[in-house]
Amino acid sequence: MEHATDDLAAVAAEAVEASGEYLREAFRNGSVDGEFSSTDVKAAADREAERRIQAVIDGHYPDHAFHGEESGRIGEGDYRWVVDPLDGTNNFASGYPKFATAVAVLYEDEPVATAIYEPLPDDLYLAERGGGATLNGKSLSATTSLSLEHGTVALVVGLSVATDSDGLTQVRQLESALREQCKRVVTTWAPCVDWGLLARGSIEGLVCVQPELYEQHAGSLLAAESGIVADDTVAEDGRYVGSPDQSTTATLRSIVDNVATGEPDDPNR
Repeated sequence: MEHATDDLAAVAAEAVEASGEYLREAFRNGSVDGEFSSTDVKAAADREAERRIQAVIDGHYPDHAFHGEESGRIGEGDYRWVVDPLDGTNNFASGYPKFATAVAVLYEDEPVATAIYEPLPDDLYLAERGGGATLNGKSLSATTSLSLEHGTVALVVGLSVATDSDGLTQVRQLESALREQCKRVVTTWAPCVDWGLLARGSIEGLVCVQPELYEQHAGSLLAAESGIVADDTVAEDGRYVGSPDQSTTATLRSIVDNVATGEPDDPNR
C-alpha cells in the first residue's frame, strides 16, 4: 500500500521535531556524555535522539523498515526511514551551535519525503518528491544573486575520506582548487545545515565527497525540490555537486573531476 507523500512528510516533521526539542535542551545544558576518539565522537544524545525519532515513526507506521545511524537497519519493506538523529555531533559536543536532525522516507529505495530540523534557530525544512520544498511552511526556491566568483561553496566530506591520509590529501587539493574559483569555502561538519543553506539560496554551491547516506538522502531531495541543479553520482563515484544554476554546477563538477584525475585546474577549458 502506497502512502500519500504529505502524510509521510508530516510524520517526518513530527519525528525530527521530537528529536530536536530534546537536542536543544541537551545542548543548552552544556554537558556531553559520550565516547570520544581522535576522529569522531558518539554522544549519548545521538542514541536518545534516535530513540525519540523511532518512537514517532513506529507509532504511525509500525510495519515500515527503519535505518538509523545508531541502531542500523531494522526490518524490511517497500518503505524505509533513514535517520540521522544528530548531524554535527562533533559540533554539538564541542559547544559549536551548528547541528541538525534529519529523516528521509524511501519508497523502493528512492527518497519520497524528507524533513530536516535545526533546533537552535527552529528551522524546519520539508520536501516531497514532485511536491516542492518548504522552510517553516513557506515555499523554497533556491536562487542567488551572487556569481560563483563572489559566492560561497560548502564542502562536505564523509568520515571514510576524512580519516584516510590519501583521501584527506585529495580533499585539501579540492578545497584549494575551489577557493580559486569562489570567494569562500566552508566546512561546517554538519551537512544538513549546508543542505538547508543551499536550498534557501544562502550559499552558491555544495560539493560532497563520499558523503554519509544518512544525511545525503534527506539533503539531496530537499535540494532537488527547491530547484537545485545537481550532478549526483554518489552511487557511482561518491560525488555530488549542486548549485542554483547549470553553469555553476558544471564549473564545480569540472573542478572536482580535475582534482580527482590529477589534471590541471581549468574548469573553463
